[in-house]
Amino acid sequence: MKGSLFSLPDPVPEGAVLLGPTRWIDPDLTIARGCRLFSDPGLAIDWLQADFESAKAQGGVSRLVFLHQDAFAGQEGSDQLVEWLDRLRDLQGPYLTILLHGNLPGNNLVSYFRAGLFDAITVPVDRLEWVNMLLRAEKRLEFRNQSRLILTQTGQNQEILRTMRKQLEGESASVAGELLRAQETLEIANRQLTNAMAELTLLYRFGRELSSAPNWDKVLRKILKNLSDFVGASGGALVLRSTPEGQYRPRQTWHWEDGTWEQVLLNLQDKMDRTVAESLMVPGIFNMESTNQVESSGSRRVIALPLEHHDKRLGFLLLLYSGGEERESSANRFLPFLQTVQLMLAEEVAGAQMLDRIRDIGSFNAQVLETVRSAIWVIGESGQTIYCNRAGVELLTGVAPMPMNPDEFLFQIGRGRRDQEPCETDDRPELILDSRLQLDEIPGLLLPALRNQPDGVYRGEGQILRSDGDGIPVLIQTGLMPGVDQDQELLVVVAEDLRETRKLESERIRSDRLESLVEMSATLAHEIRNPLMGLSAQAELLAEHLTEEDPRARYLEVITGEVGRINDTITRMLNYVRPYEPALAVVSLPHLVRDSLELVRKRAEKKNQDIRILESSSAENDSTAEETLLDPTQIRQVILNLLINAVDAAPMNGTVFVSLHQKQNLDFLDQTSGTHRICRGLELEVRDNGPGFQEGDLEKIFRPFFTTKSSGTGLGLSLCQKIVSAHKGQITANREQEFTVFRVLLPRREPQLSVESVNQEEAN
Repeated sequence: MKGSLFSLPDPVPEGAVLLGPTRWIDPDLTIARGCRLFSDPGLAIDWLQADFESAKAQGGVSRLVFLHQDAFAGQEGSDQLVEWLDRLRDLQGPYLTILLHGNLPGNNLVSYFRAGLFDAITVPVDRLEWVNMLLRAEKRLEFRNQSRLILTQTGQNQEILRTMRKQLEGESASVAGELLRAQETLEIANRQLTNAMAELTLLYRFGRELSSAPNWDKVLRKILKNLSDFVGASGGALVLRSTPEGQYRPRQTWHWEDGTWEQVLLNLQDKMDRTVAESLMVPGIFNMESTNQVESSGSRRVIALPLEHHDKRLGFLLLLYSGGEERESSANRFLPFLQTVQLMLAEEVAGAQMLDRIRDIGSFNAQVLETVRSAIWVIGESGQTIYCNRAGVELLTGVAPMPMNPDEFLFQIGRGRRDQEPCETDDRPELILDSRLQLDEIPGLLLPALRNQPDGVYRGEGQILRSDGDGIPVLIQTGLMPGVDQDQELLVVVAEDLRETRKLESERIRSDRLESLVEMSATLAHEIRNPLMGLSAQAELLAEHLTEEDPRARYLEVITGEVGRINDTITRMLNYVRPYEPALAVVSLPHLVRDSLELVRKRAEKKNQDIRILESSSAENDSTAEETLLDPTQIRQVILNLLINAVDAAPMNGTVFVSLHQKQNLDFLDQTSGTHRICRGLELEVRDNGPGFQEGDLEKIFRPFFTTKSSGTGLGLSLCQKIVSAHKGQITANREQEFTVFRVLLPRREPQLSVESVNQEEAN
């Protein structure tokens, strides 16, 4: 139909078979050109089979079969088209199929070509592309007909030979000459068949070597050598250009003098365009004068075959001959063979250039992913890692990977990093399979929970458990992406490291608090201590005028004591806001606990309280495991503060218990770095059966100046937290059953390490 997207430009080949929707082509046009129009694929294949059987005696009638995309519409259309092409190929008839389509996916086209499709043209059809396709089809059919004629002629000659042998039995010696002529004819046919088989074998080898070789340098040189030897050329060259507008450069040569290249390229530029424009599929033949003075009396000839793909010239295949006669003889004898080599090389070079562009894009994408600071994983449907970038490897293992080639898209991480191939080592962690990822809002199985999110999109916080025991806080974002296989969906996980964010936030809050405390402390120290000095001096003057028996001396002692207490409060407040660095020394923490307990025992006895150390539940109670590196003065202050608070909070006849445990896997939050740590450490617990905390007090209990005592300053617990954090530890408060529990977690540092090495480790 005129104006249709699938309309065919002139000329329409005579005798063509058209398979497509009804009224696809003007019926008058099909009748005029002797074409057959079908809308049912089954009827079309039946007619072609009958046509082939009826014309088999004459060697079959060559036909072009044009397939309309809609003839195989629907969800199963692609499989039906492959099956239809297989049936047509089984006929072994002289048919070539051309598919008219509207930009089908590449993987579908590959399956059609494997099933026997000759060519595929996108619509609307460009007339120049249409004519080029018809020329290629004509050459392909001509090559098939020549092969069929050779085989037919061979069969006829064999039949003649059999007939001649029967006649020889009853004939005289006069027919010997006819027998010799028949034998000569058979030998010629056999030579033709042998040459055709040699050509087919060589073409098969060329195609296999080009398709399977990882590097073309050696393969191209070998092909040029074999091709030159086969067609009688003295040398050969493959000239290509990397870009459509680039200059021609030799890709590979065989026995070609370097001094002749300038002349060859000038001939290509000046003459090839004009000659090839007349007939794209015929080799251009050029004369080239030799630059060698020894051969100045003669000339050397070149056969130049242009390599074309989709109307783009990729380069030339050049064959060098020692003279014009050799060139003419080779061109006449091997013309169909050379044209087949020309077509094969053009397709292979175009495919190689496309792969190079794909590699460049992939290399660029890999470099981009490697520079991204966010950790990126691509997770398969069963939870295995398909891809992981450098940031992900470092975040999951704690070790920065070695720089790798950007062409290697899959980095060595996880047991399932390649979807089908097994991993050589099973000691590398998997993000999902090894439960290294934990999300705050998803306590159960992660993979189904994430994949069941709308479009797989999730955003939330959690932590990644590293091999070294640290828990890295992360912000997780996920999404689904299509995989390589049909209906495959891969899960993309992007993790942002929150350690710096939390550390900066903690530092900001601490800085804000310290800034306000410093200002307030400086003001209080100045405004309060000056009057206190005056009160203390006046009290001392009054005491000098009173005798020891005067009852008013007792009031002066009270005034002096309260002034000292106020001064001590100001001193503690100033100690809190000052920067603090632990003075590490080898200390036995159990000895510190026992000494501190003895200091507060009298205070507990006044309330008739049971205060004692519970037996440790750890098996590590040997004396060598008791010593560690701590600041003894400050840690003793923490223990005393906790014990005094427990004694004050416990009722009359109450209980205060202290326990100390040494643990191999102590899990706690390092406030200075914002990470969860799992290491050897010490756990100190102070329990009392006092009334505990009111609702909301736990969130404020370590804040400066917050206290539940009527006479407290609120600086004791905040100072304890400062000391424990400086030791890279953690202090918590909880209510467990009838007990209030303060728990101090401290990482254990071996006494064999020097204080300088520990400080250097913390600085790193």
